[in-house]
Amino acid sequence: MAVNILVAIFIAVSLSMDTFSLALSLGTLDFPLKKSLFLSLTVGVFHFFMPLIGMALGTSFISRLHINSHFLASIIFSYIAIQMFREYKSDEEMNFEMKAWGILIFAISVSLDSFGVGFTFSEGISKVMQYTSIFALFSFAFTFLGLLLGKGLNRLVGNFAILFGAGIMSIMALSNFINFWFLT
Repeated sequence: MAVNILVAIFIAVSLSMDTFSLALSLGTLDFPLKKSLFLSLTVGVFHFFMPLIGMALGTSFISRLHINSHFLASIIFSYIAIQMFREYKSDEEMNFEMKAWGILIFAISVSLDSFGVGFTFSEGISKVMQYTSIFALFSFAFTFLGLLLGKGLNRLVGNFAILFGAGIMSIMALSNFINFWFLT
């Protein structure tokens, strides 16, 4: 039980690294507190629902194709890690205005990785609700913290945060790969 929650926390931290680094960037735009809270809450809500949608689609997908969930998880976590490493290497800036649509686009874009993680869930719905609640809480906190720390920290911490998240995703991919090859 405690191990599963600890794993969920590690995944939540990893999923929150991209939103944290992007929020650091956005924080340099001097967001008002109200808009920072709204953006953070929106990201949290999306990190709650995207894994549930991924789980619903993943359960159907896995049962029809008879794919080992550890194998699928290792592929998904590897893909996310590769994307995060690519993001770490690129110097692209976000170029959209942060009105309601911008906030929605931001929340969706930083929550897509949690959609993929939902494919890996095989526990009962009560456990999954615990996990997605942890994801939502961490993504909310990391987004809000990133917005608050944005001034002056973007280059230094932003790139490190993405690299840290990619590292955690790589470890999760390796762990699932080992489970697939040696424990099933």
